Amino acid sequence: MRAAVVTDDELLRHGLVHMMSRTDSVLLVGNMRPGAELVGRLQSLRPDLLVFGTDRDVTLPTLLADLHPRPKVVVVIDTDDPQTDPLDLIRAGADGLIDRRSTSHELLATLMRVAAGHNALDASCANAVITRLRAPVAAPDEACTPVLTRREHEVLHLLTDGLDNRTIARNLFISEATVKFHLHNIMGKFGVHRRAALVSTALRGRVIGGR
Repeated sequence: MRAAVVTDDELLRHGLVHMMSRTDSVLLVGNMRPGAELVGRLQSLRPDLLVFGTDRDVTLPTLLADLHPRPKVVVVIDTDDPQTDPLDLIRAGADGLIDRRSTSHELLATLMRVAAGHNALDASCANAVITRLRAPVAAPDEACTPVLTRREHEVLHLLTDGLDNRTIARNLFISEATVKFHLHNIMGKFGVHRRAALVSTALRGRVIGGR
């Protein structure tokens, strides 16, 4: 199995490389940070499996859309981080999730299961998914404020200022595809399907600071 590790977290990246180098079942062909050259490097390496950290400015839909053939993806997450939604990652294309505190045995078991064509969650991630699914859903008329990530707040703030996707992307130094991905997630959290409804709901609920 040819695998590549992609994350900005140097400590996590080194830990993953160390654990994966201890088995003959995994051939590590790439160990890299996100960046402008990422897609090109992955295209040349052609890994079967991508082990991906939850870096805020690199989204799975954007990355996977440019990779042909598409590798299997295992995302390493911190299940204690309230800004990490495992369901969002699964919807975005993750084939497997594993907690960053998992043992080397759990990591390799998850990688092998995903490489074999299955979906896989380690125990911590399975618990996080169940907890997320069991979270109470507020009634439509019940006042509630969705929990947004820092980047989602920034995108929403600029949206309510009347900026279009291209201008938002330029202001935040991210791609338009990344802006669209964040807006898709934000709309899902607010339960709306149109930009105008999102802006109206956000302003009415005073989600944007200082408004």
